Amino acid sequence: MLSTPMNRGRLAVAVTALFGCVAGSAAGQDLLAGNGPLSSMPAAHETGADLIWAVPEGASAGVSAYSTLEYRLAERVEVSASTIESVVVYGYQQGAIAGPTIDFLGVELWAGQPGQPGSTRVAGDISANALSSAEFADAYVALHGVSFTTDRPVYALTAGDLDWSVQAGEYWLVWSMGGSLDGGPYSPYLGDETAPADGSALQRVLGSWRQARNRTEGGLQVSLPFEVYGSTACVADCDGDGALTIFDFLCFQNAYSEGEASADCDGDGSVTAADFNCFQASFMAGCG
Repeated sequence: MLSTPMNRGRLAVAVTALFGCVAGSAAGQDLLAGNGPLSSMPAAHETGADLIWAVPEGASAGVSAYSTLEYRLAERVEVSASTIESVVVYGYQQGAIAGPTIDFLGVELWAGQPGQPGSTRVAGDISANALSSAEFADAYVALHGVSFTTDRPVYALTAGDLDWSVQAGEYWLVWSMGGSLDGGPYSPYLGDETAPADGSALQRVLGSWRQARNRTEGGLQVSLPFEVYGSTACVADCDGDGALTIFDFLCFQNAYSEGEASADCDGDGSVTAADFNCFQASFMAGCG
């Protein structure tokens, strides 16, 4: 279900609090969507950093997104009509003790689940390096039960200057990573001290999409952390020309008649008569 403008504001504040500080190149942008927090074990590492375990014991520590082999990861993301400026995902390579070794990040946005008939790429290019910053996330990944190793530091990887204009709806965020060390890069998955969080993440391996799991064979489909930043479009400026005119009414009327997601002004997930009242109220209030 889509959120209302008021609830979106509350959600942004709440999610920002969960994720903590915003990656440098996304600072000053609104949080449009997110999946986290990154770690359920804050300050549990012996250095005082957050700890992310490979759970349960014997499971993998992350999910590979190795770009050289055309591995890719994907997560569902729901946004209001907006311009996406930055995407932040998380990655690590074993042995990166002298600073970030991940030097490639490709990102795309898809309408429909990747690999399914009718799904289409709507923005981005997975083969282009969009990495604008790699910042230590103050977290380490370790094998289950181990709280002191520092050879898997987690980095917040930002793809900036994206300028993706999207309508309200559900999409799939797709990413791939490359690094200078052997192995990975990997994205850590969400979970607590004993088990991974049940999720809907996907992984593309050898050209085919499958569930991203915490074990090579079997295991649980995991949930991967990410954040999407940008600016929310003014609901009343339907034609997007930066001014409120009669053409915005005509634009909204056409979208409403076709039942398009852009006409879901009140964000309840369906196009009803209440959306017409919502649009009129938004038009009268103007765009700040």
